[in-house]
Amino acid sequence: MLMTSAKVFETNLEHLTKNQYGYNHSIKFIHASDIHLGSHQYRNDYRANDFIFALDEILSLAVIHRVDFLLLGGDVFTSLEMLPGKLTKIVNLLTSFKKVSKNQILIIAIEGNHDIRKFSRGVRFKKRGQSWLKLLASLGLIILLDAELDGAPEEMFKIYNFQTRKGGKIQIKNAMIYGTGYLGENPEDELLKIKEGIVKDDGYFHILLQHFGIEGQMKRVPGVRYEKLIPLKDRVNYLALGHYHLQFVLDDWVYNPGSSESACTIDFSFNRGIFLVSISKEDKYIKKVKKIQLSNRTFRWECIYFQRQFKDKEKLYAYITQELRKSLSTISYFDLEPSNVQIPVLLLTLKGRRPFTKGKIKEKELSKLLCENLPVVDVRIYQKFSNFLKTIDAFV
Repeated sequence: MLMTSAKVFETNLEHLTKNQYGYNHSIKFIHASDIHLGSHQYRNDYRANDFIFALDEILSLAVIHRVDFLLLGGDVFTSLEMLPGKLTKIVNLLTSFKKVSKNQILIIAIEGNHDIRKFSRGVRFKKRGQSWLKLLASLGLIILLDAELDGAPEEMFKIYNFQTRKGGKIQIKNAMIYGTGYLGENPEDELLKIKEGIVKDDGYFHILLQHFGIEGQMKRVPGVRYEKLIPLKDRVNYLALGHYHLQFVLDDWVYNPGSSESACTIDFSFNRGIFLVSISKEDKYIKKVKKIQLSNRTFRWECIYFQRQFKDKEKLYAYITQELRKSLSTISYFDLEPSNVQIPVLLLTLKGRRPFTKGKIKEKELSKLLCENLPVVDVRIYQKFSNFLKTIDAFV
């Protein structure tokens, strides 16, 4: 039934990308990446929904800004493991988007390493080539690009076919969008092949959609050496990346928007979001890129320092709750429902004198207590106790 309904929304898509747009010199698009749909962070259902909310906001911004298309640079899903209810929400959201946008905004995506992840909770998926993005493409909800890099240069990036739902490039207005699936941890050898497959000086604004990081942009995280990208520069006007959850821009042609939600605890400290890109042409292409920060879940650090040892666990928990209530009282919440992204995930560090054995903290128990009594959606507890009174700096 879904396959049948999907065809309804595919009316004249080839006409849409070519004839109707023609060679209009004005292009506008959104570049997003690393949404990690299906992530069940901290095994918290509210956090799982936050990743779907991020996609919803991106789609809403695409409609508000009347963009021509939306780029997704991989890791749209966090793994092949997905709860049916969450997948249903995602399919319904994308179907609604096509209706609201009157099918005028195409979603162009590639597979990242998480989209094809074969391991999840210790389970190995034996059959290769599976991904939820392929399912969405089969339903006509997205355009999934992938090249045939083993072929001759002129055969690598075949124009996207809306009947077979396969291809490595697609034209929208006077933009030509090229894309490949995830090329592995060391894609440098493939970059020269990719260059040969991109037609030079054909008058189009060239966008290349890829999923890899750049060495040096994140500490102790491997990536492609920038000098290996230089050969692409004379053929690519906009290198649209995904993979690193930290936002960065290099030399006004390499763009990585960062993750759309905090897929791990450290992400909340990064600059992240999406890019809204406008392209116009007079004698040459003129590009304007605006950074937009999404309305993500708030993360909040709190530290409680114990100057004495607690013998009684109940008194210890009551003291922690009391101290946190003071800190959190400075924030005004108009909507205390956990679905409100302003209700934070609390990152709680406990330092100072270690409680006696009878007062030993059970993290799950304390986390549940705090969620029930404070305006927080989840609590992560880090115990950094010492048996001696020291300053925090000395302890660290």
